[in-house]
Amino acid sequence: MTTFAIMKISKLLSNNDGNFAILAALMLPVLFVAGTLAIDTTNALSMKTRLQNAADSAALATTSQLAAEKITEAEAVAYATTFFKGQISDDANAFDGFTATPTATVSKSGTGAKTLWKVDIAVTGSQKASGLASFAGRDTIDVAISGTSESARDGSNPLSMMLVLDRSGSMAWASGRTTTQTVGGWCWSYRYGWYWCETEREVDVPKIDVLKEAVADLTAHIEESDPTNEYARMGAVAYNSETRNSDKLSITWTKSKVTDFANELDANGGTNSEDAMKWGYEQVVSPTEINAHFSKNGSKVPSTFIVFMTDGENSTGSGSQNDYVDRQTLYYCTKAKEKGVTIFSVAFQAPQRGKNLLSSCASGSGYYYDADSADELKKAFKDIGEEAVKLVTRLTR
Repeated sequence: MTTFAIMKISKLLSNNDGNFAILAALMLPVLFVAGTLAIDTTNALSMKTRLQNAADSAALATTSQLAAEKITEAEAVAYATTFFKGQISDDANAFDGFTATPTATVSKSGTGAKTLWKVDIAVTGSQKASGLASFAGRDTIDVAISGTSESARDGSNPLSMMLVLDRSGSMAWASGRTTTQTVGGWCWSYRYGWYWCETEREVDVPKIDVLKEAVADLTAHIEESDPTNEYARMGAVAYNSETRNSDKLSITWTKSKVTDFANELDANGGTNSEDAMKWGYEQVVSPTEINAHFSKNGSKVPSTFIVFMTDGENSTGSGSQNDYVDRQTLYYCTKAKEKGVTIFSVAFQAPQRGKNLLSSCASGSGYYYDADSADELKKAFKDIGEEAVKLVTRLTR
């Protein structure tokens, strides 16, 4: 080949004219497809996040409802599915051709207060892919996620609780609830003469009897959460115009003793809550109480509670002395709260001054109960038990 020909070929090969246009023409479809796929990827990640949040929320809600005994095991799957669908109801508008199919599985281990609920929610979600994604062989974008939650009553949370209970004379008054009682007596008829007969009549239930029921419910709830008597300790103190040694039950691992103590209470006398509150406060914060927990469950900081209840107001015979007892009672409530004690207070058909004292003693408005009926008193004690025995729920995915 001549030198001239070689030079011509070399010049042709080194010519860059028009290369950009050619490359642009070749790359534009590729860049467009890549951009489209990037949008699909972003939509897929967004859909996955929403589905994950919905599954987690549904799993948490279902285990919480099961642990709180607000739904049954048979109702749990439907509850979880309905909850999940509610969480994603707006996503049909956010994604083209959006569908999501949840599968909920419920299992449990343990029994009674130690039942551990586990809820698994697996979800397959899908949406339409962008038009050019078909070049990559995909008409839909599919994602799969799962959420798992476990829930159980936390019976291993060490606690000490002292009940401070009113047994004054007004606690013998009618509670507003009645019951049917069978009464026996001698009856006369001309045919049979005198004979023994029984009749039924409606009688009032005294407030002290309703209190005994409420204490039994509260004690049973805490006892159920601690069947091995390793974590929860309870005691009680009662008061009328005084607080005698026989009115005091030191904190014990045997919760049934609190029920027995309450069942023996009789209602009489005036009202003076100072000494009872002082003794109850000293019980729950004493080093002896901390040592009792440490030796049994290793805890140095058990949760401490006082449940303060009255149906009246302090009445010592003079207004100035009444105010003094109110101030002293509040003084010990304040000292207890400064030591980390949570105080629940329950006014049972109490006058305003009694309500004011109980409200001030409580650890906050959410810890004060104003019970106007027997049912409300029992509900207040039930709620206190639920608060003391915390529900522990956690995601496990």
